[in-house]
Amino acid sequence: MANKNEIYQFSLISALMSGLASPSYSLPISTLLTRGTFGVGTFSSMDGEMVILDSVPYQFHADGTTRVVSGEQLVPFAMVSHFKPDPKLSRAIKLESKKALLERIEEMVPGAKNAFVLFKVKGRFERIKIRAIHRQSFPGQKLSELTENQMIKEFHGVKGTIVGVRSPGWSHGVSVVGVHAHFIDEERKSGGHILELESEGEVGVEVAVCRRFHLELPESEEFGVRELEVDEVGIRKAEG
Repeated sequence: MANKNEIYQFSLISALMSGLASPSYSLPISTLLTRGTFGVGTFSSMDGEMVILDSVPYQFHADGTTRVVSGEQLVPFAMVSHFKPDPKLSRAIKLESKKALLERIEEMVPGAKNAFVLFKVKGRFERIKIRAIHRQSFPGQKLSELTENQMIKEFHGVKGTIVGVRSPGWSHGVSVVGVHAHFIDEERKSGGHILELESEGEVGVEVAVCRRFHLELPESEEFGVRELEVDEVGIRKAEG
């Protein structure tokens, strides 16, 4: 079992951007859960969005449905940890936007510019816009193409939890620099990748600074020779 607040990441965001998401590049959920009980990612062929919360893995499909997945389900990209928030850093904060979320997190941990930061936000949101992507139509289809036809849904006055990671600038091409956050509602029936948000009053924000980062790469032969797409503009557009 990994140490608390040690981030385990499988594969690279640049690999996902390059369309490397087939089963041969993937890891079973059952293995992933030994590495962390909290995190975000996607599924084989980029079939929707993933939240792991309290050791339970959820899949948000582009048709709006949600399900708890089995241990055999495959994952081509994920960031997980055994999240243990620092109680001294917990805050009740009003969030005006997704950008404000990043700013507030960085204010909470001013000495962690070059570290990863896990965060959980819980409360009621005036507005939250999420997306879920349709699975690849063919092997190798790029993430930027999939986001052109993504499902977008907007909630108003919804209670729920945001699960996410703030990644440092040096991790460009490895992780999503800045905030990578997914949402799940209180009933755990809806959610997805966050594009926009605004809280209804103050929400609870918990964080943990992570200075241990474990990266595992797929063993696929193609992964070893493929030219990966390290496109900052494309990643920001795809990840919102």
